[in-house]
Amino acid sequence: MTPDSEKREFTRVPITFEVRIAVEGRPVEGARVKDLSMKGMLVLTAERHPVGTPCEAVISLVEGEVEIRTSGVVAAENPLGFGMEFSTIDGLESYIHLRNLVLFNSPDVEKVEEEFQAHAGIRRKE
Repeated sequence: MTPDSEKREFTRVPITFEVRIAVEGRPVEGARVKDLSMKGMLVLTAERHPVGTPCEAVISLVEGEVEIRTSGVVAAENPLGFGMEFSTIDGLESYIHLRNLVLFNSPDVEKVEEEFQAHAGIRRKE
């Protein structure tokens, strides 16, 4: 069996901060990010939501000025919360900020750069 890390398209970086997230339009109180990639994040919360439930997130790097806006679905259940898979990153600015956040927090910058080259945004190049 292949470890999860080998199945992933993008490197996850360990990074912790608060996130504004809404599941089916309802805010999730006290949510925090545990790790982040170009394709999703692990959200630390006491709330549980079924896989496939729509959600939106705003990661504030500088409150009200520099934000990463994403939408997607609950992709995995986790004892600590849930995994969110991004289906869209709203706007070029959000994409660039997410890309830089992952790149600057990665222990293997060359690997992350290779992943960026193999993808068009968050989709694999054909």
